[in-house]
Amino acid sequence: MFPWCLKQLLAGKAIPVSSLDALPPEAGRDRESWLHFGIKSNLTFPLLTAGGQLLGGVSFNTVRKARSWPEEFVTRLELVAQIFANALARQRADQELCESEARLTLAADAAAAGLWRLDLATQCFWITNKARELFAFGADEVVTFDRFLSLVHPDDREMVRQKVQQVVQCKGEIQVEYRILRPDGRLRWMKSQGRVHAGSSGQPDYLMGVTVDITEQRLAELEGQRLRDNLAHLTRVNTLGALSGSLAHELNQPLGIILSNAQAAQEMLSQEPPDTAEVQAILTDIVKADRRAGEVIERLRALFKGGQASLQRLSLNAVIEEVLRLIHAELLSRGITVLRELASDLPPVLGDRVQLQQLALNLILNAAEAMSANAPGTRRLHLRTMLHLNQVRASVRDEGEGLPADVERLFQPLYTTKPQGLGMGLVICRSVVGAHGGRLWAETHPEGRRRVPL
Repeated sequence: MFPWCLKQLLAGKAIPVSSLDALPPEAGRDRESWLHFGIKSNLTFPLLTAGGQLLGGVSFNTVRKARSWPEEFVTRLELVAQIFANALARQRADQELCESEARLTLAADAAAAGLWRLDLATQCFWITNKARELFAFGADEVVTFDRFLSLVHPDDREMVRQKVQQVVQCKGEIQVEYRILRPDGRLRWMKSQGRVHAGSSGQPDYLMGVTVDITEQRLAELEGQRLRDNLAHLTRVNTLGALSGSLAHELNQPLGIILSNAQAAQEMLSQEPPDTAEVQAILTDIVKADRRAGEVIERLRALFKGGQASLQRLSLNAVIEEVLRLIHAELLSRGITVLRELASDLPPVLGDRVQLQQLALNLILNAAEAMSANAPGTRRLHLRTMLHLNQVRASVRDEGEGLPADVERLFQPLYTTKPQGLGMGLVICRSVVGAHGGRLWAETHPEGRRRVPL
């Protein structure tokens, strides 16, 4: 109805009209509209936000007679228009904020997440109903930071407190997982993440974020880890069962030495006079053989034993050597020659000894089986360790028939090329390496033979 007037408002201009006859020709449509409403004079101001956005306009009209608009009068009415503009801007901002919070709360509720804001000055929380539900806070309860900490598990409480203090000091972001004890005695796992917001002074003003209950997820993880540990244990038992003949040889050799030495000592002690020096030497050999047998049994006991991982600083070279000693007879029976390139300057790694032993055992036996069709004298197993980009790297290389076209199939569950294979050996190997923060892959060696580095 007022196209010319709207154009002026969009340009941020005030529109004083003392007489409709004074309107320019392009304002013909506007003139007809004013005549329709019986308006004789008009003064219209644009309602602008501080950023220059047009919210609308406010008009002052006369209907009895035309009049002029003195400059002083225009200035006063312009102040009135600005008051209207500020009020509308605040109303719109409040409405947009409410709508934004409503949308955010709706999205958070749909994701079973609770929103919260911690005022760093008052140490009081603003929290959504979902957040109250997660922590079992009362509907009208005033929630302070200390009240929140009272629900955190005692073993996690200081950690959470320190995390919050650190993120406030550095004005950064926080992400923390912790346990809470609800009033009904149930223990729940929570994950909270948020960000510090600074005020106009640049100092931290409040911490705002979201919390979700991850109890079920932590239980999907713990059960999965338990199943993986059990499967790894069964795989070790299966592997060692297949090596029972070689392992028996590893034990029979020191036991045979003990028996023959004991018989020789008995014979010497029956002589007159007994050769005590020779008997002493025989007893020394018996002690050495006994210790060797004990070491074999201890290594077997560790590999057969299940349980949770126990991380410690250890030498990867020593782990490899322990496995080689354990299956020495097996490798000899298969005609395998082991070529070592073990770096002497490797730093210790943080790992579980049994898991790393199983890793080395699986990879070495896989390499040995890959060369079963090789002619005698060409079954060479290459073991190498090195420091690569500040990380310890080890590789097991055989001289077998090579890798399949799709190398990743080797690491797929239940994929096996062995008649009696479970198809889980390399899957468990990759899982072990991943749990230790590493990576396991297979690639073709430049000489045409395969290798499995980690």
